[in-house]
Amino acid sequence: MIRSFILTFALALPAIANPEPLPPSQVVIAYNDKAEGAKELAEFYAISRQIPPSQIVALSTTEKATIDRKTYEQSIRNPLRKKFIEAGWWTMGKDPQGTDIPLKTDIRCLVLMKGLPLRISRQDIPEEAEANSQFAKNNESAIDSELTLMGVGKYALGGPIPNPYFGKEYPAVDNPATYQLLVGRIDAPTYEHCQRMILDALDIEKTGLWGRTYIDVAQKGGGFAVGDKWMNNIAAQSIATGIPTIVEKTKDTFVTNYPMTEAAVYFGWYTFHRNGPFLNPGMKFKKGAIAVHLHSFSAEQLLNPEKNWSAALIDRGAAATLGNTWEPYLQISHQFDIFYDRLLKGYSLIEAGSMSMNALSWQNIIIGDPLYRPYKVAAEKTEDFSSDLDYKALRFAQSKWSDPIERSRELIKAADRMKSGTICEALGYQSLELGNNEPAIESFKKAGQLFTNPADQLRQLLNLVEVERRRNDSAAALKLLRIAQANFKGIPEVSAIDGLITILDPPAPPPAKKSK
Repeated sequence: MIRSFILTFALALPAIANPEPLPPSQVVIAYNDKAEGAKELAEFYAISRQIPPSQIVALSTTEKATIDRKTYEQSIRNPLRKKFIEAGWWTMGKDPQGTDIPLKTDIRCLVLMKGLPLRISRQDIPEEAEANSQFAKNNESAIDSELTLMGVGKYALGGPIPNPYFGKEYPAVDNPATYQLLVGRIDAPTYEHCQRMILDALDIEKTGLWGRTYIDVAQKGGGFAVGDKWMNNIAAQSIATGIPTIVEKTKDTFVTNYPMTEAAVYFGWYTFHRNGPFLNPGMKFKKGAIAVHLHSFSAEQLLNPEKNWSAALIDRGAAATLGNTWEPYLQISHQFDIFYDRLLKGYSLIEAGSMSMNALSWQNIIIGDPLYRPYKVAAEKTEDFSSDLDYKALRFAQSKWSDPIERSRELIKAADRMKSGTICEALGYQSLELGNNEPAIESFKKAGQLFTNPADQLRQLLNLVEVERRRNDSAAALKLLRIAQANFKGIPEVSAIDGLITILDPPAPPPAKKSK
């Protein structure tokens, strides 16, 4: 019965426009020959993606994460620029203003390997008068972002440069800005992490990325409202695609050891170091996961998973992430909703990440296999019924039935036939996001009965708590949490209950000390 249901759904899974992939012949790999293991990683990646060995470039530079502008120019930019010209990858000329630029390019993507420096420090440069006055002193930048313009002879170093690929929706091979490189890096706390990220990307491209999306909307408001808008847009995109989507919509983040199971996608903000579910040593993303946390210094360093976010998310199993090396300011950060939208449409990591940045020569970086297309299979038809049946059924149903009432009715039948807590929970969050609390409660309760994993069962109770919090009924939420304290013991995720109780019913402050 289950197989029959999935065959009916998955064989008819609709295809969406699948963009032309970036060919290996248009990719160059750069590594630091002073970093032990970097050459081997570069060769491993080239073999994995069938990139010609002649397109691997050795650089000799420091292994320090932060360098000055002179070191960047002499040991990274200038040698790369020289190689591109001598190899004939660029046909140089001048733009209408007389600036040297590549008028024709055979290379669209540059991949930096672990061992290369990460960022350029701020310093006084006479040409700052040419910069945008608001950011005239901001000549610090991510090396990756600076290298996107390494073909351009001269440009203002202070402040961001508009990204001609921002918000676009065509493959990198069709980018008319021939002077622009798309630059990403394969970097992580260890070389083992890097190899795992490459292999995970290759595996998931064969099967597709299936799992839950978790979104933490900070509800910061004010000048930060645009970040909340990105997160809410992602939630809408994910639900509309048929992906089970769990949204934390209070001002608090997901609490410590929140049961974040089957996580294929995570977007969150705004804490300095990893917290919440990522403090649980047992928490692991699904293979190939995309995980991003919005913070000014999320990629300040990539060696210590206990600090910042990029390294921490990779350490928990993510295959790809975005980050900032210095303060980017919110409006000049990666726009997460554009990034997610392009991934869902079948673009590669480097294309989606580059389309979501409105500035170059700035603070943003893209980490992971740049050619990784996590939704390549989902953008095509799938005939693989060996795993992730619940997720495939949900995606099909979202496109099959435009009427939400009919779709819900069919999915409820499917959940009964498949004994699927995943489908029930997804229906619950779809109802909750529409403000339909009673159907949401019914779905979460049913999901709790169908799930067999205690962490998933606990999350259904926390989903019910979320309903009450959105209704501003703290008393009802606390009552549910007290019940959960008695029913859930012995799993790390129980800490989530304690965290929510502390938020909803904070302990009284200690008595003031009497003065002598």
